[in-house]
Amino acid sequence: MSLEICYELTKALYTVVQSDHDRDVKIDQVEKLLAKRESILKDVKFPETADEKKLANDIMTWNQKIDSGMQELRLEIQKDIKDTGHKKKSAAKYNNPYAETASTDGVFYDKRN
Repeated sequence: MSLEICYELTKALYTVVQSDHDRDVKIDQVEKLLAKRESILKDVKFPETADEKKLANDIMTWNQKIDSGMQELRLEIQKDIKDTGHKKKSAAKYNNPYAETASTDGVFYDKRN
């Protein structure tokens, strides 16, 4: 029974990862489905019948595709974080272009005192 529930949750997780939803909505749905599936996986037993083995194979196939989809999502988020940092640096350079030129060349020191 728990294998069938795990199968349905994995199927739903696969469809969410492959969907074109907003990234934040997708992440929220994935987190909820993973939490449900984690609680079910504790009760899943080794498949014994041919039908259970087929379900287990489908779950494993979907897991590989889910993993690759999650990797793509992670890389997309990392790229966005990197781009945001780059935009902040560019804006700071635009606002104060001479901030990084901390050179002391051309400074006159008065030695009389």
